Amino acid sequence: MRGEGDAVYERGMKALVLDFDGTMTDAEAEGAPFRAGYLEDLCALVGRRAGDAEVEAIAEAVDCELAAAPEAHPFLWMGNAVAPATVDPYLRMVPIAHRVFDAFGVMPSEVDRGRLFGTVLYKYNYAKTLGRPVFRDGAGASLLRMVDRPVYVVTNSDTHAVAGKIASLDHEHPGVAKLTARVHGFARKFDLDPAWDGVAAELRVPGLARPVLLRRRTYHDMLAAVLAEAGSSFEELTVVGDIFELDLALPLALGARVGLVRGPRTPPYELELVAQHERGKVIEELSEIEAYAFG
Repeated sequence: MRGEGDAVYERGMKALVLDFDGTMTDAEAEGAPFRAGYLEDLCALVGRRAGDAEVEAIAEAVDCELAAAPEAHPFLWMGNAVAPATVDPYLRMVPIAHRVFDAFGVMPSEVDRGRLFGTVLYKYNYAKTLGRPVFRDGAGASLLRMVDRPVYVVTNSDTHAVAGKIASLDHEHPGVAKLTARVHGFARKFDLDPAWDGVAAELRVPGLARPVLLRRRTYHDMLAAVLAEAGSSFEELTVVGDIFELDLALPLALGARVGLVRGPRTPPYELELVAQHERGKVIEELSEIEAYAFG
């Protein structure tokens, strides 16, 4: 049964899928409490006080390395390179945490570190960003203009957390909260399923020595479910996100158009690929999304 906020669309319509954190929000500003809390936890775990100068220096050094050569520093998930580590503070904290633990000789097991860094510390400190969303300029107005179109949010983040961020815009942009019924979280865009053959295994990107790995079946299945609800297809779909490798590479390979929202740490090779692709566009302002997706 459909809820009050659900919309019914005719088959064959264009559809838009948005990522959210970093796409509609300012990840650098919003992620500041996450970074501070995560570093505080790392200090405690290596036996140092919060704000320890050595730990802070390690974090700064890693941050600079990532910014200087994003193509050389992937974010690793279950042993696979699945994204550039430099793009936002959430991804950057994992290589920082590894470097801190290496420096202090703590927890040598990669499996144990993976659980701690990617799950426990991530969830605990991500909660510190809730209740204080920081949106990109024009986010509320852009969402409101599109709220009655077949627009969906597909995010790695918690469904209710992102829906809450959208709902917080409703007092300035009445009506935008209708979109909360079309938020699909826990998309697991990091997860790979090598046995799934619904798409080529990898994509080669100029300027990036490693391949972009495409077989993210859970993400595919979530996109397919959204398209079924919208009565649309991959060829009629536009996906907009801030990390090409996580948000856009798979839908592009499946025939969708993609929009890459430029951020302060977007790797140049991602910008160049999307700008030159016939089904790609670099999004400089959120106001550009509606015309690109539905024009």
